[in-house]
Amino acid sequence: SSSDQYPILSALWVYRRGTAPPAQDLITGRHEMRPLGFLDCGGAAAAPAAPAGPPRGDLMLVSAGRPGRIRVTIDSELALFADRDRRGIFRGGVRFLSASSPWEAQTVEEERIVLEFPETVADLALYCASGHDAGNVELDWARSQVERSRLYWAGADFPYGKIAVPDENLQRLLDGAVRNIYQAREVQGGLPVFQVGPTCYRGLWVVDGAFILEAMTYLDRVDEVRAGIRHLLSRAKPDGSFELLESYWKENGIVLYIIYRHALLTQDLPWLMEHWHVLQTLVRVIRGLRVLSRADPSAPEAGLLPPGFPDGGIGGRHAEYTNVYWTLAGLRSAAEAARLLGEDTLETSSWQAEYEDFLETFRRAAQRDLQRSDDGSPYLPILMRPQEGIHPVRGQWGFCHAVHPGQVFEPDDPLVLGNLALLDSRESQGLVLGTGWMADGIWTYFASFYGHAHLWVGHGEKAARILYAFANHASPLLAWREEQHPDGKGSGLVGDMPHNWASAEFIRLARNLLALERGDELHLLEGIPRTWLRPGAVTALDGIRTDFGRLKLRLEISPGGESAQLSFEPPRERPARRIVVHLGAWSAADPEPAFVSADGRLLRFKIPLR
Repeated sequence: SSSDQYPILSALWVYRRGTAPPAQDLITGRHEMRPLGFLDCGGAAAAPAAPAGPPRGDLMLVSAGRPGRIRVTIDSELALFADRDRRGIFRGGVRFLSASSPWEAQTVEEERIVLEFPETVADLALYCASGHDAGNVELDWARSQVERSRLYWAGADFPYGKIAVPDENLQRLLDGAVRNIYQAREVQGGLPVFQVGPTCYRGLWVVDGAFILEAMTYLDRVDEVRAGIRHLLSRAKPDGSFELLESYWKENGIVLYIIYRHALLTQDLPWLMEHWHVLQTLVRVIRGLRVLSRADPSAPEAGLLPPGFPDGGIGGRHAEYTNVYWTLAGLRSAAEAARLLGEDTLETSSWQAEYEDFLETFRRAAQRDLQRSDDGSPYLPILMRPQEGIHPVRGQWGFCHAVHPGQVFEPDDPLVLGNLALLDSRESQGLVLGTGWMADGIWTYFASFYGHAHLWVGHGEKAARILYAFANHASPLLAWREEQHPDGKGSGLVGDMPHNWASAEFIRLARNLLALERGDELHLLEGIPRTWLRPGAVTALDGIRTDFGRLKLRLEISPGGESAQLSFEPPRERPARRIVVHLGAWSAADPEPAFVSADGRLLRFKIPLR
């Protein structure tokens, strides 16, 4: 919202005290505050961001709704000064917050101010500025932004409706995830770039960004994704390698994965061929890193990768496995890309050999470092040299990614089952405790990594429950913080908000519960939540991209709930060898999956329900 007084209006919240929460299904949580919408960031969204970020502002409208005073509390690490006459709160000599009405009383502490407004103030507007003087905010102007916001979002061309589910609250979260991702998108160097977050995670993060790009490819936003990939590739080092974070060797594997995965989802082999040199370069880089790892043949990482940064709750450089997991997944992606293109050369055959040698070296190291739970289940800690105070669940995001989407392991691999048992043993409120930076906290969107690993080993119903646990840890504003304490266990927080890797992961997990590629097969409804089978419910995918092309699917439950009508158009670009419809958990007709034709015809059949 460009103007002299309000350079950018980035978010609009409406709070009505005393309103009843909406009807809820399985999603819990408070609903006092809901986003009416985010407003266009104007010029800032159309130009490269300055290093410190453009000026921005947030507007909140408050309606008392019942007798009583409105009380506003402002906390700040910097000293605050309240000027009632100017209706402003100052920090560092700058008015960063302004109110539409003067307050009646104020309590000032070192880093906190509490404002109390007269009982006659039934409606209040608060404007919070960042990077500029807040100026005066008027109630009529603030109210007009409600309609402006509604019109903006009603006319925005975003991929809503690609995934339709019969749970209103969960659908709201899916739509909110799409909006969160677009709200943070910027144009940098002439290219639209999806940002992970609006503040501390605003920028290019290779792992986070890769999954945002994959989610948006699912939703068929191919041109925007390719712009993001071009931006990512522009950040390569002079030797063609990727190391945006120091010793984060996994970035090379992730770039290999996202190029292959995007080519597969779009079935655009010429595009893949255009990027063939990137694959060639990164395979050479990985070989070079493996050579460096052998500098000391007695080191635990010898033959794998040099000590690197694990992330996910483990700082510093270590001999560890997260970089190994993603590098294995990247090498596998390069070899699969060569097969996709039919590139059967001496060079490409050596890629498969490199992958197999790397995998075998990993297996030997894993056998050496294997630990066992109290029940005897094997698991592999992330650190090759365990450290006191770092629980073995820390950093297991890398393992989950190696399971899916990396597909490094077979679903019945004892290591996979053992590591999942370890994670299961640490569940809290349906998610896993202590997998990130907070030893006693929940990394909210680790839910997706955990859910995908369970889905890949055939635990569809478990994965569906994890989706709902993920949803239950969203804020009332339809977004996720990176980490938080379990409900009632503390108030610690980590990360940006909205954290758009979380937004992307919610889209990815919901999509894959309904349509999951397993090699040359397409599996449908493997993780559909049982609550989506209630009478009259409709679940649909509208042109979602898969490894075989676009998929349209609709599952409609009869009014009486005794049967379901399934109709779908199999992908046609590269037909799957077979399509598997999973019925065992909910069909009364057949406890085994149903195999159906993959010849591209519209298919309809009736399924009796339990």
